[in-house]
Amino acid sequence: MRNIFDQLVLSATDLSNFLNCRHRTALELGEARGKRTRPRFHDPVLEALLARGLEHEHRYVETLQAAGRRIVDLSEFTDRTEAVSRTLTAMRTGADAIVQGALEDGTWYGRPDVLLKTDIPSAFGSWAYEVADTKLARETRGGTILQLGLYCEMLARIQGRQPERFFVVTPDTTAPVHEYRVDDYAAYFRLVRRRLEETVGEDDEVLASANYPEPVDHCDVCPWSSVCSQKRRADDHLSLVAGISRVQRRELETRDISTLTALAKIPLPLAFKPKRGAIATFERVREQARVQLTARQTQNPVFEIIEPVEPEKGLCRLPEPSSRDLFLDLEGDPF
Repeated sequence: MRNIFDQLVLSATDLSNFLNCRHRTALELGEARGKRTRPRFHDPVLEALLARGLEHEHRYVETLQAAGRRIVDLSEFTDRTEAVSRTLTAMRTGADAIVQGALEDGTWYGRPDVLLKTDIPSAFGSWAYEVADTKLARETRGGTILQLGLYCEMLARIQGRQPERFFVVTPDTTAPVHEYRVDDYAAYFRLVRRRLEETVGEDDEVLASANYPEPVDHCDVCPWSSVCSQKRRADDHLSLVAGISRVQRRELETRDISTLTALAKIPLPLAFKPKRGAIATFERVREQARVQLTARQTQNPVFEIIEPVEPEKGLCRLPEPSSRDLFLDLEGDPF
């Protein structure tokens, strides 16, 4: 999302972000209007993901070259106008595959990984183009469908014909290329696109207030995650309670329990019966909140032993200690 000559330019990534987190859309809308500054920090995990993504794309392009396709690589052209012009030239001259081409449609702009030539007539002649995008995930996510749906719609306006399919290229060695029919997702894409276009016309601060920064999977790759984390801590948000689920938070919020402190102080046994889930699970998160609140107030680690200890269960199933015991600690690999 960028403001260019007082015009808001939207991208395929904005569609994906909108699907994953409306609060991020609000923050980036404020950034585009000059009211916020995006946090800058070194994240080796994101850098590694970017490097792996580029490597994956290069390997796919190499397979196209090995198959005899004539490749036009436009990745070096960063200027929007020049990139769009060179993409149109490559399409008109019938390039077999266009890497990092540039497409635009009004306020929308995007750069699909690869445009593949097909033997279907279009405004260019006896050929047309379809979109292929390389993704590290082995399963296609909703945000990817939206991104490729946008590319297909932009491509349809350029070549005078809607692509029949789009492709997601994964690292799966057995079946790397996943094919999808455009018409199967067109209505869904148009709905989300229309909603985003309506949303960016709103006041960004009102939008941010209406969409609280709930923790979601997208936080792992969001540059605004530190901002949202600080807000949740300042608000003492329920999501700070370890192990609490979103369903449990919603239930507690309907009962005016919206902070970790408030949850820690409600009396036991609970005086209400939850609409969803067992009451025992709510009592457990209440106790977890109490332990965390105590640790916060005393500035000391707090733990409690769960009683009773039951023979042949839990840690009681471990064998007796031996001098020959070997302990192995494996660090997690995010990839």
